Amino acid sequence: MTYDINTIYTKYKQLTKKQCQQLLAALQSQSINIVKIEAYEYSDAPGIKHLFFYFAEDSKKAIPYFMLDSEVWEKILLCIMQI
Repeated sequence: MTYDINTIYTKYKQLTKKQCQQLLAALQSQSINIVKIEAYEYSDAPGIKHLFFYFAEDSKKAIPYFMLDSEVWEKILLCIMQI
């Protein structure tokens, strides 16, 4: 199952605060220790959207979605689309 980043970005931005917390809990239950997800759109290039992930191991380091292990990214996609 594949989704483009615009679809995932839009879906994530539509989540309520409670749904975001549920998403993090669902990921953590699968041993994906994400503590924060940041949706970012460049102001000087509005069509470029990114999701950045912060893991418990180094919560100050932002990992862009395209740098994630493909298996982890697939699990994240499934969780976002199910909420």
